[in-house]
Amino acid sequence: MIFIDNSNIFRGSRREGIKFDYQKLVDFLADSGIQRLEKYDLTRVIMYCAVDRSQPDDRVIAQEALYSIFNSFIKFDVKTFDLKLVQAANGDITDKYEKGVDVALVTDLLLLASRNAFDVAIICAGDADFFRAVEGVKEMGKEIYIASFDNSCATKLKDASLGYISLTMHSTKI
Repeated sequence: MIFIDNSNIFRGSRREGIKFDYQKLVDFLADSGIQRLEKYDLTRVIMYCAVDRSQPDDRVIAQEALYSIFNSFIKFDVKTFDLKLVQAANGDITDKYEKGVDVALVTDLLLLASRNAFDVAIICAGDADFFRAVEGVKEMGKEIYIASFDNSCATKLKDASLGYISLTMHSTKI
């Protein structure tokens, strides 16, 4: 099973100037991303995405249409969350941030691990916040790996997993 924190992966790829295709990313991870495993049976991909509803309607519609395309991929399940807006007293938007995305990923990861929905999981993310959930999944006897762009992954998270897959190093395959 693959869990994708979309904003982390998207921002990481942009920082490194790497363009990638989500289906190729998933195919790479399922086929050859984990060198210890010849190939594992990919049962499901869950992608966690934020929608910025403060944008013009046409951009929101385009973003939702893109997520619908991802949802049409075989074994893909896209979960969307609205960005939270911080407004000044005059109503101007001063900041935007994700709320609930990481918690949803961790909740699904732990819930599905406890239900034996997978033996092997790959988290495409880089936040150090995930390290304890990774340790918890390993304590349940599951194999768990991290895949991320190098500039977007905390060492603490890499160290908690059974292995790190550098998307930067494999950018030509994704």
